[in-house]
Parts: sequence; C-alpha cells; structure tokens
Amino acid sequence: MQTTHALLASLLLSSLALAQTTIGIDDQNPTTGTSNAFPFSITGGQTSLHVYSAQALRARGICGGALLTNLEVAPSTGSSGTYNAPQAKLEIGHLAVSPPVAGNWTGHFSNSVVAHDLTSGPFSFPWTLGTWTPLPGVPTSFFVWNGVDDVGVLYTSSSGVTGGFSARRSATQLRHYVAVFNATTQAPTSNGLFAMKVQMTWILGSACAGRQAYGTGCGGLTLAASADPVLNTTINLVTSGITPTAPFGAMCYGFTQFNPGVPLDNLGMTGCFQYNELLAVNLFLPLGAPSVTNPFVVPNYPGVTVQTQSVVFDPTAALTPLGAVATGGVALTIGN
Repeated sequence: MQTTHALLASLLLSSLALAQTTIGIDDQNPTTGTSNAFPFSITGGQTSLHVYSAQALRARGICGGALLTNLEVAPSTGSSGTYNAPQAKLEIGHLAVSPPVAGNWTGHFSNSVVAHDLTSGPFSFPWTLGTWTPLPGVPTSFFVWNGVDDVGVLYTSSSGVTGGFSARRSATQLRHYVAVFNATTQAPTSNGLFAMKVQMTWILGSACAGRQAYGTGCGGLTLAASADPVLNTTINLVTSGITPTAPFGAMCYGFTQFNPGVPLDNLGMTGCFQYNELLAVNLFLPLGAPSVTNPFVVPNYPGVTVQTQSVVFDPTAALTPLGAVATGGVALTIGN
C-alpha cells in the first residue's frame, strides 16, 4: 500500500508541478528564529500540537483544495545526525475548535490524516543544521486543506529518542506541549506562540479567492470587501464616507478593469475615475447613514474576477459640479 501511495504521489506531483508552491511560517529562512528543544530534542515522552492558522495560510497564497506534499523543520543545534523515536505518531488535520481546547489531545481534529502511526515502527530521518529538513510520511498522507479551518500538526514520541536536535520556532503560531507520550487529557505545561517554524509545500487544486483594492476615490468615498469571495459564501461590499444628505447611490459591476481609471471630469465629476465598464448597476438608499452594505453572493465561477465600484449622488453636498462622487475599484477574484 505504501508503494502504491508513493507512486500516486509521484504521478500527481509530476502532472501538477506548475501549481506547486512552497511557503514558510513565519518565513523561509531556516537560520532565524528562537531555538526550541520541543519536540525533537526531548528524550523522554512528549506530546505537542502545533497550530497554523487559516489566516497565515491564505496570506501566503494557499487556499481550499490545496494538497500538502511536504512539511519541513529547521534544526538549530548540533551539526547533523539522524533523529530516531522508537514510537511516534505524526498527525495532520483540521481543528474542530480553534484555539484548541487545552489538553484535548485525542479530540482536536474534525478530520485528519496520519503521516506516521504508533504501529509503523521507529520514526527516523536525517537532519543537518541550518537547512530545511522534511518530515517523513507527509508526502503520502494526502492532507487536503478545506480553506477555512486552522491546521494542526500533532506529534507524540516515546522515550528513548536518539539523534535529537532543537529546531526553530514560530513567533506567531500556537503550540500546546506536555511531557507525556501519547497524551490524552493532560493539561499542557507549555501553551503559547511557540509552534514549530515550518516550510510547507502545497499543490494548489484550483483558483484562490482574493480581493484587491486599486485606484483612488473622490469626495472621501471608499469601498471595501468584508472577506475574500470564496465559493458558496456571501460577502459584504461596504461603501463608506457617504454624506448625510445623499439620496441614493449605486454599486457598479463589470469584468474589465480600468486601471488607471478613466477620468470623469468631463461629466462634472472632477477628480473622479471610472474603474470598470459598468455592466450591471444596483441602486441603494443611504437614508442618512455614513456607510451602506451591499451583499455579494459569490457565484460558482472559480477563477473569474469581478470588478466593483460605488458611486453616490448628493447635489446638496456639492462635492463635485455634478454632485456625484465615486470610490476606487475593488477586484474580487472568485475561488476557494
């Protein structure tokens, strides 16, 4: 079975090589960060959970449907060696609750994969100081991120570890630790932003959702999207800076981005710009409110980018000769 898994992984990697990306949390430099004995320099039993937030993954371009093909750590002591734990379990999964419940060692995950189990024999791999060191079993465990939940890496090792090393740790991601092999309900004795610093390699299965503001507004009017346009969700497009006497406004949609924008001075909207072709327009009534929220139901068109812009009309405020002002543009790329 392991041979079959390895063959499938090899075929998948070769066919999707162009979609492969490698990220670092906190960064991709294996020589920086605090040196940490947990978990690979503990000769007695230990259990630790290392959490990598959905926000951290998305900020580095990873999205739902991505396949994890490598997980590497950065040794920070000694020179080189071979780590060996007589018994160990390496499990990767989506956290059922985040931050995770302290001490709930066997119930952290809503679903998970096991890269190395307690019955799989010793967990062993070579390492070298100051270089990224891959953890065995990850490429053939086939963990696919759902794009929403935080990711947890649970590692437990028995006593009798040899060839151990300290490794760099993150300053932004959570870790639970307890000096107990195969822990169940014991409260962690260490709990904070000490997760293993890691380098991850992913294959991106489809387009990632994203949002990008561009251009400039006029008359103090702004537009922002509340979240990335992930498939099967609804996000909010928020127009702010609306004058209290504005009778109406409009959300303008298109597929073509005008950047730089088209000047609207000749229409009497001095200093304002048009940022898309205005294929669809939805009117809204501010009713004196300084901001208006328009829901955007994300359609099932992964990879498509929708251009958005708001316009508000207020002849009383007279911010332009026409009495209308506009926001900058916001591009919404639909995906996972």
